[in-house]
Amino acid sequence: MIQALILASTLLGICLLVEINSLVPPFVFDIVSVGWVCFVIDSVLTFVEPTASFCLGLILSVLGLGASLPQSTHWQFIEEGLFVPSAIFIAGSIMEMAIVVLAAYYLVGLYTNRNRAISRRGGFAFPGAQLL
Repeated sequence: MIQALILASTLLGICLLVEINSLVPPFVFDIVSVGWVCFVIDSVLTFVEPTASFCLGLILSVLGLGASLPQSTHWQFIEEGLFVPSAIFIAGSIMEMAIVVLAAYYLVGLYTNRNRAISRRGGFAFPGAQLL
């Protein structure tokens, strides 16, 4: 599910780049493009190393939400009834919130399960080490 959300966010990023190309100054477009490239890297990483991808997706989603939610112009799209920009903003925000919740849940579960396995073995030891 997290992998699908990361891939969907990357695809929605294409729509975002097309939509904002004429709306924002070039330096803002460059910053958003760098963020989208990071999501592309994260999308590829989901197939290679999912746990690392979920960590990166969590970080990128928090940064994306932190950058987009406070912007008053994003909320003006909704108030003015501009359908396409509003739909991209709402869908992207929902997907990023879902990535934050699901990736955090997954990573906390992974961490707690790892700690339970270590405590059942009698403590931490390097692979192949003998516990006394």
